[in-house]
Amino acid sequence: MVSTTQKVILKKNLIIFWLKKYKIYRQMFKDVFISHAKEDIEFAEELYVYLTEVGYSPWLDKKKIRAGANWDYEIKKALKKSDYIIILLSSSSVKKRGYIQKEFKYALEYWENKLADDIYIIPIVLDECEIPEQLLKFHWIQANVDYKESILDSLNYQKAKYLESASPSSIALSDYQLISLGLDLTIENKINYECELPFFKSNESFDSNFINTFIQHDVYETIGEFRNWIINDEDFINRNKKISGYIDISHNIVFLNRNFLSLSISCESYLGGAHPSTSFNTLNFNLNPEYVISLRDIIEFENIEEFINELIENFGDKEQKEYLPRYVEYLDEYLDFTFNENVLIISFINIIPRAIMALGLLEIPLKDLKMKIILDDER
Repeated sequence: MVSTTQKVILKKNLIIFWLKKYKIYRQMFKDVFISHAKEDIEFAEELYVYLTEVGYSPWLDKKKIRAGANWDYEIKKALKKSDYIIILLSSSSVKKRGYIQKEFKYALEYWENKLADDIYIIPIVLDECEIPEQLLKFHWIQANVDYKESILDSLNYQKAKYLESASPSSIALSDYQLISLGLDLTIENKINYECELPFFKSNESFDSNFINTFIQHDVYETIGEFRNWIINDEDFINRNKKISGYIDISHNIVFLNRNFLSLSISCESYLGGAHPSTSFNTLNFNLNPEYVISLRDIIEFENIEEFINELIENFGDKEQKEYLPRYVEYLDEYLDFTFNENVLIISFINIIPRAIMALGLLEIPLKDLKMKIILDDER
């Protein structure tokens, strides 16, 4: 049985290549002000790191105010600019006189301009303390093991509301909400299912319906394979009654501008057996006009096998040069790849053994390739 810790490690091993090296696209309605007493800075910094990792832009005085800056002015400016305010309530903050009380008052003042059902002020209770009367109207979150998921759910919910009311002309390319497609499968076994996909909003640059349809179709094929296998395997439930399996579908947007979109969709699963399974699909689009593009649409080459072998020899590390050529024959014109403005990344993950999965991403600088496209917004 795979523990939660092992699951997290396996998932990170798959996507860490992008998270460390390539841009993670930020969006509108992302600014989160963290109000806290200095005694609660450790919790505030942990929250700051988490919000950054999930795509938001948190503001924390210790992280954002430069030496010599007028801290009163900077705090007021950040509070006014923020789309959401998280207030850390503790026995220290609620009883403390001084600027923390000003932050509470400013937050309530700006809240007056919001709709009655907007989520704007999110209190987090850190310990046994008396919640200030003026904040009792806001549902608070207890700082327990699930507090991060609760916060993210509230932020994503409100962000989707903001985007629904925004005009297409005001929506940036990278403004999308996160959605989940359901597994919709009821069996005795406990299967922890997670799915997080981008859903692009209507904008003036490309047909979001076209893009969303392809993304969801790709994921529904994966979901369908799981459902078909589980439903038609009569021994599955009996074999795995003691297994707490999981299916985790996630995505990463590697490149996006007015003309191109490159993204990956990964699926990490464990439903019994010796080890988890991993699948890794990519989708690449021309956006003006909208159509799916293959490797040959963007790179000049003749024979696909000769081309990939040459790339491995020129750009692979020692282990990739040793192992990857054995699997090139299983690639075709529609191999999985992503790209950004600097590199092409070819994926072998779906065709190599799990034991060497860490070798499955081959990175090639675009400057060393014969490109058919110009990735600049102006073309």
